[in-house]
Amino acid sequence: MTALVAVPVTLVAAHWSRRSTERAADAAVITGLGQSEAAVQAARLHVRTGRERALESDRRTASTEFLRAADLLVRTVEELPTKPSDVRREVLDKRVTALIEARAAIAVLGPTGVSALAQDVLEQCMRLERLALRRAVLRSAVDALERHWCRRCNPEVCEDPHHNAAFVAWELLAGWGRLEDEERWEELDFLEWLLEESLAFTADEVAQVLHVADSVAHWDELMGGLVRDPLLERFHAVLGEFAAAAHGSLTPRPASASIRWADH
Repeated sequence: MTALVAVPVTLVAAHWSRRSTERAADAAVITGLGQSEAAVQAARLHVRTGRERALESDRRTASTEFLRAADLLVRTVEELPTKPSDVRREVLDKRVTALIEARAAIAVLGPTGVSALAQDVLEQCMRLERLALRRAVLRSAVDALERHWCRRCNPEVCEDPHHNAAFVAWELLAGWGRLEDEERWEELDFLEWLLEESLAFTADEVAQVLHVADSVAHWDELMGGLVRDPLLERFHAVLGEFAAAAHGSLTPRPASASIRWADH
């Protein structure tokens, strides 16, 4: 009898032992699946974080390069009057090409708001480029006339005819944009005579000044001024807006690793 009872007990024990083993195995599988899913999520998060960091790094680099290209362009525009007239276009084109390439990177990387402001900067730079050569002729002429003023006394009372011609030509150019069309036509020959009489220019340089003086479109922007320079004022305004937006769109970095936005 004891033997008969022992057999079912053994069977029952084996059955529950197997069930326990199966449950343990199921629990292990579930735990393993959970751990695997967590590992997958962690890997995805790591990859996403890496991509975001790479994107931000690319944006930071693109913004820096765009600021640098814009800064070099405006510096070139300011220095253009001091360069020989036959190399001005080549130097200017080089800077414009670099700026357009830098703008393309901003357009690809975004974000949208920063990209839109970069376009504003590019448009202002293109305006600078369109006026730069004419501006260089006038600014160079003004500088040359100022160098040929009388150094010993007030140019308004100087008796040297060449010094006097330089001063009158300077005054005439300064107010050229405010003259009526008919007045400009009447004064054009006088301007030519003054430029020649000042001994400040070659015949080719006189011809360049007269060519620019033939149209007064955007004259104040071309001339600039000692106090205000409208063309460059607008450029620096839009560039400042871009720099602020680009800086604000990036995660703060340690001072030693940050972009030197203030330099622009």
